[in-house]
Amino acid sequence: MKKILIGITIIFLLSFIFPLLTFAQQASYYLSPTKGDYKIGEQFSVKVFVSVEGIAINAAQAAIYFPADKLKVVRISKVSSIFTLWVEEPVFSNSRGKISFLGGLPSPGYLGAAGQIISILFQAKNEGTARVTFSGEKILANDPWGTNIFSSSTGGEYNIREGEVPVEPSVKKPDVPKINSPTHPNEDAWYDNNNPEFNWDLPKDITGLSYIFNEESSSIPATSPGGLFDSKIFEQVEDGIWYFHLRLQNEQGWGKTGHYRVKIDTQPPGPFELNIDNGGDPTNPRPLLYFEAEDDTSGIKQYDIQIGDDDFFPFLEEKADPFTLPHQNPGKRRIKVIAIDYAQNRTEASAELVVESIEVPQITVCPDEFVSAEEVLYLAGTALPESDVLIFFRKGDELVKQWETQSDEKGNWFLTEEGLFRSGIYNVTARTRDSRGAVSYPSKGCNVKVILSGIAIGPWIISYSSLLLLLILLFLVLLLFLIYLIYRIQRARKTIDIESKDLKKKFYKEYYELQADIKKQLEMYKKAKDYRELTPEEKAMEEQLLGNLADVERVLREELKDIEELA
Repeated sequence: MKKILIGITIIFLLSFIFPLLTFAQQASYYLSPTKGDYKIGEQFSVKVFVSVEGIAINAAQAAIYFPADKLKVVRISKVSSIFTLWVEEPVFSNSRGKISFLGGLPSPGYLGAAGQIISILFQAKNEGTARVTFSGEKILANDPWGTNIFSSSTGGEYNIREGEVPVEPSVKKPDVPKINSPTHPNEDAWYDNNNPEFNWDLPKDITGLSYIFNEESSSIPATSPGGLFDSKIFEQVEDGIWYFHLRLQNEQGWGKTGHYRVKIDTQPPGPFELNIDNGGDPTNPRPLLYFEAEDDTSGIKQYDIQIGDDDFFPFLEEKADPFTLPHQNPGKRRIKVIAIDYAQNRTEASAELVVESIEVPQITVCPDEFVSAEEVLYLAGTALPESDVLIFFRKGDELVKQWETQSDEKGNWFLTEEGLFRSGIYNVTARTRDSRGAVSYPSKGCNVKVILSGIAIGPWIISYSSLLLLLILLFLVLLLFLIYLIYRIQRARKTIDIESKDLKKKFYKEYYELQADIKKQLEMYKKAKDYRELTPEEKAMEEQLLGNLADVERVLREELKDIEELA
């Protein structure tokens, strides 16, 4: 019942706290201005902002939709944007009525109520109400998980009315158009996408355009206009290097041609084989690996190599030919090589690597029992002459200790070890390593029963002899302390005895002096009675002195008794 109550309490607290946390960390999109009245043909700017509360952000993504029959995007500007990194450049399509972006900025990110992302220059086309809305919004927090803290978005509503704005006559021919490609953003890079898309800005004075898409780098499109649009997609383009050529026309004539290059490679590198060369030595720990792949279009960028179950590691083609494998232990394992071209197309090849073992060592001397902390562990055996011998001391699956020794010119080796070990059954194996680094298979193991001559305290082992020495030392320390304590007590008793005797003498002296003074005073009162009557004051004083004398005698008896008992 208690556990149920605790669980209900935790659920209640979580249900109360989590909404508060969510509310404290939220972000939203909004447009500025959100409303406006414009004439047909008039251009106006709308800015896209992000408002962030509670936690900084480092990335944001959204699509903005507008009615293509009423509005037209003239251009998009990233000036004054809080974002400095663009995974997807801000792009637009007037035919689809869509603007999209995906950008970000490094840590610590942005936190505030007015973070400008982009500025959109619209042109009013036809009469009516143009509603601009958001879709697919994401705003990612600057945290290790990239938490989406998007909460809401506010679009805009713009009224377009009659009264066309006259277009000012052009004073010059169009500039060279700036062409972009959302699918192939880098003209120098290869892509495996064979459906390239291009877009460009259309100034308001443009009356026509002409384009060519071919494999010539400097073609100039014809001077016959082919309609007005700001994007173009080509599908199923063959592999190779292609160029998109575009020129614009206004009332002053045709401008110069803009060119944009795309590099397309959809085919993987050709098949290839792996050849392993151990130099005629099956025990060679570092054989050579020969391979070569060909790619007719973009070329080979790199190879990724995997040996056995290890991770892949990159190998650049121009580094070496052949590739020398890293040191290999004896056994069988599969080698995989992936050839990667500059468009990230891949082809894989594999082969089996077999490395045989050099001569396996033998353990000829191995004790059945070993008393830890009292005896020396002695091991001996045979191996390849003048080679390293690696000795492994295991308890179950745990490697407790590893030693290294060397065999002599006849192949004999031995090891002595004085270490402390916990009690239990240990397994001893050995491996040989020659001058090339080739390693043998493990030898046949032997079991050693370790008897602990001591006690284990955590990670430390204390032998019984050391423990006995420690106890003797502790006993001596206690004995010395006891002797010192008895000495101090006796010294204190002597001091008390001397002091009590001295106090007794002083006390007696003071008492007798006081008694004498009181008796002297009482004698004066006694003589006065012989020739006169005492006054009431004198009688009271006499009685008080008699009482004081009795008190002094009583105190003297009690204090002397205490002093004698103390002594």
